[in-house]
Amino acid sequence: MNGVDKITLTEDVALVTFSRIPADLALISEIFLQFGSRQINIDMISQAAPRGDTTSVSFSVSSERLVEVLELINQFREKHPAIKPLIAGGNVKIQLFGEQMPQMSGVAARAIAALSRSGCELMLITTSEVDISFLVSHAHCEDALSALREEFQLK
Repeated sequence: MNGVDKITLTEDVALVTFSRIPADLALISEIFLQFGSRQINIDMISQAAPRGDTTSVSFSVSSERLVEVLELINQFREKHPAIKPLIAGGNVKIQLFGEQMPQMSGVAARAIAALSRSGCELMLITTSEVDISFLVSHAHCEDALSALREEFQLK
């Protein structure tokens, strides 16, 4: 029992980050509502702890929808010109899944340590009770995947 039953990949994922935006839930929800109105699926949502009256919000989207994402971001910036989003395409989401995770401590620590040893740079981490998702650049995918498979003894 090592905490991870399987590893899956989602290729061609873009990272969108809004840095130092107002820590205003109405504003943040407006971003997500605009994406939802275009049927653009958002995944791996992560919000940093507020620093004063600002925060950062990151999320992933399919790179296939990147043109639409850019259009939405430009429309959003017309209303909120101070906001400067960052977009990075060509990434891979590596997802660890394990039914035992809720009963085991240290699974995320082991995974992050394995990725560190592989020289992989993490762009985003999200978790739930039974999975841990890592967003890595396509260039680091094979090394990251090998390190995680070795750490959790998966083929």
